[in-house]
Amino acid sequence: MVDRNRISVLVIFVLSLMIMTCVGCWDKKEAEDLGYVRATAVDRAPGGKVRLIAQVPNPRALGGGGGMAGVTPGASIPAKPYRNYEGEGATVFNAIREISLHSPRQLFWAQNGLVIFSEGLARQGIARHLDFFERSMEIRRRLNHVLVTPSELSLLLDIPGTQESIPAGRMEEIIRKNDMLSSRFAVVNLSEFLKMLAAEGQDAYCGVVRVLRNPTRPGIVQQPNAPEPVFILELSGAAAFRGDRFAGYLTERETRGVQWARNKVQGGAVTVPSPSGGGRVTLEIIAGGKSRIIPDIQDGRLLATVEVRGVEADVAQSEGTLDLTRPEAVEALNRALAQAVEQEITAAADKAQELGSDVLGVGAAFHRKFPREWREMKDSWPEIFPGVEITARAEASVRRTGFIEKGIGVKP
Repeated sequence: MVDRNRISVLVIFVLSLMIMTCVGCWDKKEAEDLGYVRATAVDRAPGGKVRLIAQVPNPRALGGGGGMAGVTPGASIPAKPYRNYEGEGATVFNAIREISLHSPRQLFWAQNGLVIFSEGLARQGIARHLDFFERSMEIRRRLNHVLVTPSELSLLLDIPGTQESIPAGRMEEIIRKNDMLSSRFAVVNLSEFLKMLAAEGQDAYCGVVRVLRNPTRPGIVQQPNAPEPVFILELSGAAAFRGDRFAGYLTERETRGVQWARNKVQGGAVTVPSPSGGGRVTLEIIAGGKSRIIPDIQDGRLLATVEVRGVEADVAQSEGTLDLTRPEAVEALNRALAQAVEQEITAAADKAQELGSDVLGVGAAFHRKFPREWREMKDSWPEIFPGVEITARAEASVRRTGFIEKGIGVKP
């Protein structure tokens, strides 16, 4: 009896080990069988369909050495370091399934970093197309950045480059460095974009990518393999939405005005008139400060003040003579910097009201402070928002002046 019990325990133990080793393997995906999508672009297609382009790196070409591309095994011509797969369907998912008919690998979205919408599709509304990206278990919301483009998607995703051969990789690197270098481009990930679409009193916005002619390409090409491409990618400004529909573009200046109001400025350059009266001074932002929107209701008028405190900057360049050993000169620079921040916020507010897109989140501020009044006006907020009196108030200071305090002295 004891031996039977021991045998039963041993059998159960062996079966348990077998089950544990099999768990998680039945649906495993081998790396060599997957096509790792780096960028996904969505456009409208005839008949109300959706056109989708998925950019997938070519690992054999990338590993072949030789800079731009390797050589495809069995071929004598260079291979592109990526492949753009295109499909059409009634929905985004249908388009993806159509791509599977001519893709040798199963597309895998865990490495996807960009979701790009054409302007034409965005004008029609993107909520129904976003459902796939929100629902998919492979899509990582915080790692995917949302973009809108007025350019042709097939051209946008097929521009060659030398430093970063894959267009998706180039865009991701520019986005990664933008916050500290300019803040004139709206860096918005999928998670933030979805939250803005769902928030009361807040319209969504995202970055813009364009195809431009390369200004550094020579007019006359002396050799067949010119070192400079014909076109380049530019990421600048923002696309404003009204609901889930594209409303218009913001300039780089207006975009940073929105960033000030949204507490998203981390760096960049601001050029102001020199306190000495000659030339200009360029300041580098080292701290974007803290902002808040202060709503008020006076005699039936809706007022909102965008307040930014704690902006700090260093002197990066000065034209002409500037004596920063004088306290009054530093104070004048502080006022000029604060005024420049206020002007950028005002420019953003004016454009937002012109477009009828509350990308600053003024309505959300009224929602928080005046919940009772907000219930009465939230349904009409798109019509009310353009009439809100929006002002800006900023406090800023210059911290460091560099090695030169009095400027470069040049004899007459």
